[in-house]
Amino acid sequence: MNKRRGFTLIELLVVISIIALLLAILMPSLSKVKQKASGVVCMNNTKNLSLGWFMYQEDNNGRIVGATSDATESDGTYVGWAGAPRDENGTILSITQRTPAVTDEDEIRGIERGALYEYMKSPKVYHCPGDNIRRSKYDGIKVFVTYAVAGSLNRDARSGNKLQIKRYSEIRRPSTKYNFVETAENRNWNMAMRFVMAAPEFTGRTDWGWWGPMAINHGDSSVLGFCDGHSEVRKWRDSFTIEHMNKLMTTSADYYGQAYPPADQQDDIDYMADGWAFRHAL
Repeated sequence: MNKRRGFTLIELLVVISIIALLLAILMPSLSKVKQKASGVVCMNNTKNLSLGWFMYQEDNNGRIVGATSDATESDGTYVGWAGAPRDENGTILSITQRTPAVTDEDEIRGIERGALYEYMKSPKVYHCPGDNIRRSKYDGIKVFVTYAVAGSLNRDARSGNKLQIKRYSEIRRPSTKYNFVETAENRNWNMAMRFVMAAPEFTGRTDWGWWGPMAINHGDSSVLGFCDGHSEVRKWRDSFTIEHMNKLMTTSADYYGQAYPPADQQDDIDYMADGWAFRHAL
């Protein structure tokens, strides 16, 4: 009679070792493919948001939409490009509340109240699939809205602050000036971009530094939308940039102070300074 012969222990160990080796080889490649795919979606998102941002000013006599994602309803209604999250009863939720947690549905209700929702009615556009690690330090859940508007572009829409661009005609070379950026905000939702840059008009210094919590959601790259309606991937070159942008994730800070890169790591800060709209205002 023929007897069935099973695998020996050595054979099983060899097979397991081969599988482990193959996984070790494939996983980095799969991770890069996933990052690439999320980057494509993110570019499409920022392009659509930037086009909505551009169309808004066309419909409002050249005035650009407010950059701050907050709301005040005691003096009427003010809502920026995206509104603050609301519960089912319409109550605006706090950026630091621990309970109840601010859910995706709450954030989407805020999106629907935002000034750009008329131009971009798909909530999915407001979230990058690569933004899947960030959690609020307050309610402990993931933040839905990925993007924020650069602080030079009408951040103080309700005030007479002259350090903000209010009209599209004030932007020189719009195709080189970014509006939407990915954010690493660690509170319950993205209230504002915290200026993004430590620009001379805010700091009084002559050099440029980092200030707001930008995010790296695509390996060593981030996606930015621009004032003419296109988007770009920025591959970061300086180690200082990457370490700085990951700082919020590792420290769980609300926001960190101004950070100025050393003289030998100026490529990224020069790129962002060149794309900062205010210093190029007419």
